[in-house]
Amino acid sequence: MAETSPQLGLDFFETAPVKKAVQLDFAHPPKAVFAALAEDPAGWGRWFPGFADTGHYVTPAPHGVGSVREMVFRSSTLCETVLAWEEGVRWAFYISGGGIAGMRSLAEDYRFEAQPGGCRLTWTTAIIPAPLLRPVAGLVLTLGSSSLRKAGANLDRLLSEK
Repeated sequence: MAETSPQLGLDFFETAPVKKAVQLDFAHPPKAVFAALAEDPAGWGRWFPGFADTGHYVTPAPHGVGSVREMVFRSSTLCETVLAWEEGVRWAFYISGGGIAGMRSLAEDYRFEAQPGGCRLTWTTAIIPAPLLRPVAGLVLTLGSSSLRKAGANLDRLLSEK
């Protein structure tokens, strides 16, 4: 890949200059939602608009912290390195190769909480925006929240069909 992002750690979710958390409720247990997010990279293309169904891990199984997967989002190839892997509890990654226009660094943190009849997912996106995007970075993440909500609803429906 042409671009490589600096290595990030879990502390990035505390130190990033721009962060946005969205809570999504699922009618499925944390382990089922975790599996769809963390264990099935190709599946993202079925429920998250903009992702291709070609996602895959480039590191061998078993997958966990340090594993790398390759995803295609809107024609951009991204490498994502896993920062946290606690089945049904927490999953996090950062973009370690490739990139999204306007982002110098981007990481996502997924935290699962069992709820009666399903689970609540807190999906946090943390970024360091490129200089031109800095003045509107918070607005961009807020607008992106509606995409996350739609993707979550799509995933919930897909899990119900299984």
